[in-house]
Amino acid sequence: MDNIWSENKYVNFLINILLFLTGINFLHYGQLILPIICFILFVDNKLRFKVNNPKAFIILCLFAISFYAFSYKMGFYSVMGFTCPMAYYIGSNMKNPTEDNIKKIIYLFAISMGLHVILNCVYEYIVHGKHGFFMSTTHYDFWTREKIANTATAVNADIMLGCLYYLVFHEKDRKIKTLNLIILAVSMFYLVVIGRRTPVMMILIVFISSFIYETKYLKNSSKELKKSFLTISMCVIAFLALLIITYSFNLFNARTVLQEYHIILKFTRSFINDQRFELYFGSFPLMPKYPFGGQHISTILGEQIHDFWIDIYDYAGIVPCFIMIVYSIIYFKNMVAVLKAKDISEGFRILSLGVFICIALQMFFEPIMTGSSLFLIVSIIIGALFERLIISEE
Repeated sequence: MDNIWSENKYVNFLINILLFLTGINFLHYGQLILPIICFILFVDNKLRFKVNNPKAFIILCLFAISFYAFSYKMGFYSVMGFTCPMAYYIGSNMKNPTEDNIKKIIYLFAISMGLHVILNCVYEYIVHGKHGFFMSTTHYDFWTREKIANTATAVNADIMLGCLYYLVFHEKDRKIKTLNLIILAVSMFYLVVIGRRTPVMMILIVFISSFIYETKYLKNSSKELKKSFLTISMCVIAFLALLIITYSFNLFNARTVLQEYHIILKFTRSFINDQRFELYFGSFPLMPKYPFGGQHISTILGEQIHDFWIDIYDYAGIVPCFIMIVYSIIYFKNMVAVLKAKDISEGFRILSLGVFICIALQMFFEPIMTGSSLFLIVSIIIGALFERLIISEE
């Protein structure tokens, strides 16, 4: 991974290590590593300040200031907005923005964040024991040893979920493919155990969307691809059918045994949590009454709204919410540009689509700003890297 961030190999190595520690949320202080990376890049660039798009950087700075101004009385999370322009600055300063280098950084985040999921899995197994591991609804963070919402753990697998289709059908490096797939398999095992249904849905959406994009838009008519996709699909369908039949008819006493597990209860109740939609639509009538945040909306509804932008509105009000919507539009336009760019390889565009789908879905399904700001940081860095590639190709 030479010359990604700097011509100096030691600086390059140090930044990659710091990004890895950020992704794994080292000691639960991943956000605090960003200023160090920014300072190193600024010094390495001979004190010259540069970003991809000054307007986008200013928008993120305005978001940070407004988010803090309207929520500083709410506690520590009020300062999290300042990590957004830092993340954008880091992504804007890749020295050599090639497809291969950007893919390496995406893998770096995918692996480091996936390892955080595995660390939580191991610690929870130690705490609960073999039987309690599958039954407990209480979950912990490896770094803090404190209770954590399973959502905060689950989002750490999203970048790797976004890479899955590309890894299966297009990644040629067997070592990289094997490492990523092993980490993803262990992560998914743990996420299913703790009752997360969203990652399962995201895998289906990424696979189907990527296959349609590749075969219809990119016109890839490879018989091998279609055969592999069909084989995987049939295996998944057969497994699900077998599971449903076994559970429905209580074959081998399976229903009696499985009903004790938390994940089975969640899947049999509903695949998509209806309460999320009730909270989502229930928040709209309350928004005009509380335009300056303060978490009044979530207090009235009894739970956080599972949406990135409404969560910002609930916490800090309409001003930072509107500013973030503006940045989100810029982010979306950059991703569309990547997917349409003919100068960018088809494989990289397929990888980009999967990652973007997972980032976008997570923003709509979870309170990222106050529930997992680290995921937001990584998303902004990756978005800036994609934008950097577009600029370098022009």
